[in-house]
Amino acid sequence: MNRRPELMQWLAVLLAGLTLTSCGQREQPTPAAEIDKKILMAHYMPWYTTPAVTGQWGGHWAGWQSQHHPDQTTTNGLPDIWSHYHPLIGLYDSSDPDLLECHLLQMKLAGIDGVLADWYGIGETADFPTIHKATRALFDASGRFGMKFAVCYEDRTVQLMVDWKKLQPDQITNHIAQTMQWMQTEWFTKPQYLQFNGRPLLLNFGPIYLTDRTVWDAAFKTLPTRPSFYGLHHLWKKAGGDGGFTWIHYDPWEGTPTEARIRERIREVFTYFSTNRNEVIVSAYPGFDDVYEQHQQSLAYRDGKTLQETLEVGMEGPWPLIQLVTWNDYGEGTMIEPTHEFGYTFLEIIQQTRRKELGQAFTFTAEDLRLPARLYALRKKGSVPAAELDRVSQLLNKGACSEARRLLDAQEKT
Repeated sequence: MNRRPELMQWLAVLLAGLTLTSCGQREQPTPAAEIDKKILMAHYMPWYTTPAVTGQWGGHWAGWQSQHHPDQTTTNGLPDIWSHYHPLIGLYDSSDPDLLECHLLQMKLAGIDGVLADWYGIGETADFPTIHKATRALFDASGRFGMKFAVCYEDRTVQLMVDWKKLQPDQITNHIAQTMQWMQTEWFTKPQYLQFNGRPLLLNFGPIYLTDRTVWDAAFKTLPTRPSFYGLHHLWKKAGGDGGFTWIHYDPWEGTPTEARIRERIREVFTYFSTNRNEVIVSAYPGFDDVYEQHQQSLAYRDGKTLQETLEVGMEGPWPLIQLVTWNDYGEGTMIEPTHEFGYTFLEIIQQTRRKELGQAFTFTAEDLRLPARLYALRKKGSVPAAELDRVSQLLNKGACSEARRLLDAQEKT
């Protein structure tokens, strides 16, 4: 299991110097069969910045030592960024409302229910404020587009704050309590925040630094309702969590296993730490191919089969929620969003899997998946009145894709 090498490298470097609707002409009511459908949540990185929106290229595009130059192109004609892969819509800023519109509509048309934002808290250290601003924008946009939202909190942010003398060790418990209280006030009670097992869902990527459960218990006691608290599959019990979530695992594909054996191994990964369905959030992922020197292992994408296998095992099992790992972590190469290298392959697989689950109740098509990017391109072109594009956005959000397509066709000809 690999995760967050960029944060650890960052520490070293810096310290050193669906509602799902038909795509017909009008919005259709949600079928009763959807009540028990699987919850699909995309793990989302709100940490990308560009000069056009935030004023600079952030480290997640340029590298933390500015070793890449996104304004320049490489021999393949694509931007020089700190990744092997490139977003199909071009490099973007996580605070850009046009970008959030595009991403959330793409998810909606693929059958994804919402986002699990990788969140660095409310601290004022490093680029945490920039990530916090983008995460708040993502939360607001999720509400506008009828998508769900929840948080995956990075407790190693506290370590950086302590190392930088921004937080004293005896202030940690109070800081976590303040962080939880902020989420309670601003997010937990809002309609778009995902309630899981009757309580707001909160993931922690760890505990890595805050391994003393008394810190978490003290913070949760300040809230009217304790969140449904989930940590990493092998660490959640340290923090007294309600369960754990899986991440990237390589074991199922080691050697030359048969297809049946691969799926059996995936099920083993999903159940080894608990057979209680309510204690497990499983993951589906396309592959792994990172840019970090300290990680040499990779997981082949296999033309989408890796995502298809992990997703289908998750859909066939008893687990109510599947985390899609990830929407856009370009550093680790786990991005599901459309890219130059993979096109719409991964979103089409998710869409097909959702259609298999819901049948005729789900009618979005692969062609429909292309519409949000066309809307985004027209937004950036700047020659079409915003009101016209707002109409397209509203139609896509309602599922009226045919009408939205006609408007896009007309606007692209002008």
